[in-house]
Amino acid sequence: HNPVEDSGLKVFDEAGRKSTPTMERSITRTMLDLAQEDHDLIHLMQGLVKPLASDVDVDEVHGAWLTARMDDLEAMFPETEGALIHDAHAPLLLDLSRGSAVGWLPAWLEANGLDVQEVSHAATAMNRHCGAGELSPGQRWTWAQALQEDHLLLRQVRKAPEGTMLAAALDGDGDRCLMLVAEREGPAVVDGDAMALRLLNAAARDRAWTVAASIESDLALTSRASAMPHVNQVLETAVGDRWLSVALAEGSTAALPAVMGVEDSGHLVLPSRREGGWSLVGDGAASLVAVLLAGLGRQGGVQQTGGWKRRTSIAPSDRSRWTGTGPLAEAVRSAVRSTLPDAKDVTSGGLEAEPNLLLVQGTLDGARFSFGVRNSGTQAKTSLSARTDEPRLEERMVALLQAVDDALRPALAPS
Repeated sequence: HNPVEDSGLKVFDEAGRKSTPTMERSITRTMLDLAQEDHDLIHLMQGLVKPLASDVDVDEVHGAWLTARMDDLEAMFPETEGALIHDAHAPLLLDLSRGSAVGWLPAWLEANGLDVQEVSHAATAMNRHCGAGELSPGQRWTWAQALQEDHLLLRQVRKAPEGTMLAAALDGDGDRCLMLVAEREGPAVVDGDAMALRLLNAAARDRAWTVAASIESDLALTSRASAMPHVNQVLETAVGDRWLSVALAEGSTAALPAVMGVEDSGHLVLPSRREGGWSLVGDGAASLVAVLLAGLGRQGGVQQTGGWKRRTSIAPSDRSRWTGTGPLAEAVRSAVRSTLPDAKDVTSGGLEAEPNLLLVQGTLDGARFSFGVRNSGTQAKTSLSARTDEPRLEERMVALLQAVDDALRPALAPS
């Protein structure tokens, strides 16, 4: 999802799961150790590494894999009885961020009965003015504004009846999917939370589901999931789809895995068959197929989760000063106490996977609220996140955001 000049590597284990920090540290140590030794690594690896056969058609392999996944997804989400439904008079616009899916996914969708029009092939580079990486949860535009945007997908969107699914966008590495729906004034982003809500509403009732959502997902999603009779457990995880997979690992060992992980950024982690069992894979193409099988493409099929959330950042920030503990953490708790004096059942702490996270949670006027402070892993900024499952509390949560910002910004400003 980054500009091509900032591309990196992703490492997966034998089950298809994204690497954990522990695995990455182990690989890094091994690389550094090997770099100190004087030998020909290629010679040592002979017989252990086999090159990809030259006659393998990777596009064909991807298509066959998605066809197999679709059979399992149909059983998990039987709403449309296996049909990819898109109620519209125009094709579903498809923005694949000029990634590798351009070579096979449009044809695969067409072969499965979906009329699509791919737009990112006209981009000058992968992820440049295209793809899910340049869209964000909560974004909306008027029809006129969309036509003036640099984003190729938005410029292709045309006015449609309210409730019409307009488009789907993957990011360049293909692990996220966001969609656009027509609202009265213009297009709006359908984020991962809204997609997950549709999946849960359409989920098979012959199994008990476990749902994992990151600390940046809408609290209304987890509140609504907890109230569903076919949902057995709702978990909260650190930011990053790898942590969704970690949280759901035990549930994915069932004969009929009923697990789902979600981030509002468009990561949906769903079970995928592998030899000898199941893996947990966040894949944008499969996510698109899943939500269409769940009826998201029907007219009026999008139902927003209904909570309120807002994120802001202190940037630039000297991240070494924010540790999630100590005087600055106490300043955050003090801001919560002074801004929300009637809050009840207030707890504060962190998550093992987020060592610098401070998460303050509680109830306010009978509604849940959550406030988080964490350092960015890649940029010199510290993020503040406020959430509640009751939109009427927006004014009070905005006041809390401002109070914490006032307390932390001077302390985190670089010298």
